[in-house]
Amino acid sequence: MLLPDFQLMLAQPIFLCTLILYAIGWFITFIGACILGNMSLLWVVVFYNLFVLLGVTLAVSTDAVHTYRLAIVAYIAGSLPLTFFMISVTIGSSVAPSNAAASGMIFQSLPLIFWIIYFGSEEDSLVKRSIGSFTVLRTPGAVTSNGVAHGVSSSSPEQQYQQQQELSSVVVAPAADYAYKARALYSYEANPEDSNELGFVKGEILDIVDNKGKWWQARKQDGTVGIAPSNYLQLI
Repeated sequence: MLLPDFQLMLAQPIFLCTLILYAIGWFITFIGACILGNMSLLWVVVFYNLFVLLGVTLAVSTDAVHTYRLAIVAYIAGSLPLTFFMISVTIGSSVAPSNAAASGMIFQSLPLIFWIIYFGSEEDSLVKRSIGSFTVLRTPGAVTSNGVAHGVSSSSPEQQYQQQQELSSVVVAPAADYAYKARALYSYEANPEDSNELGFVKGEILDIVDNKGKWWQARKQDGTVGIAPSNYLQLI
């Protein structure tokens, strides 16, 4: 079972900002609904949007967006008309809690619009590339000026030694059974000092032998075999 890794959200500042805005808007709407108390449709929207919030957070924090992308887009698409309808019903009322609920849903509608464009776009689309340019890459790998990961991270001598030990423990077997496929989330430039490493570009599809460990044995479409950092890849 995949456990949430909230560093995945911290590495995507634009998504994190929209998530915070959505959570604030949901909380304001929830308070307004609690005070009003008698609007059943408003409560339907509140709980539906909570489900969307939890689902999107879980998908991103477990790196499962690609797997559940269509489901995420479908639920967000269902949330938008409900949210806009409740905004039209509650806004402009003489009752302050009703206006508060409308304000909260306006806050939620902005991230919803962003998410449906973001999650609904293909990996090689201009939207994904533009938003992906703000992504903070994680180790192993240092980022060059053009946003390409290069080699093994050099944060400390101890970490360097540990990473080199991990690399040396991976044995490349060209005749292995490649049971999985993965998509490259970021470009990676192989360390020229390690002949086992495999370089690839963002969006490239690789064949994978095993999906355990920090380094996976991978094969490119041209038949090149090597090892690749697992946190630059997403199983498909």
